Amino acid sequence: MNSDYKERRQRQRFAAQRDGKPAISLLTGDQRTYLIDLSIDGFSIQAGIVEMEAEFDFELRLVDGFGDKVRGRAKAVNQLGSATDGQTGCRFVSLEDGGEKMLQEWLTVIVICGASVRLTPADAEAIVKGPSLI
Repeated sequence: MNSDYKERRQRQRFAAQRDGKPAISLLTGDQRTYLIDLSIDGFSIQAGIVEMEAEFDFELRLVDGFGDKVRGRAKAVNQLGSATDGQTGCRFVSLEDGGEKMLQEWLTVIVICGASVRLTPADAEAIVKGPSLI
């Protein structure tokens, strides 16, 4: 890890996977890829998809095809590793109407499904909205 690296996460991020497979896709321009992780503040993707410091429009969709989507604008703010095998951290700049609520619902389900103990929706929501544990 780069010794100059400074953690920027304000919220906990959660693996954007279900049963070890990608759960959320990202469309930006004409490129489609999968999220590595997701939080209420942003997400990470494979490096090389967007340029560092660039702002870009995006659309997130659940891979299982329920039709729910979150659209908005994000900014690439951090990169770990190389452009070929690293990952880029992106921060939400804006979300279209209803996007924040939809995102929170997705994250709540991810937390409940990934928990090793029984959680209520209120417990999961508190985790989603809480500070990063890193």
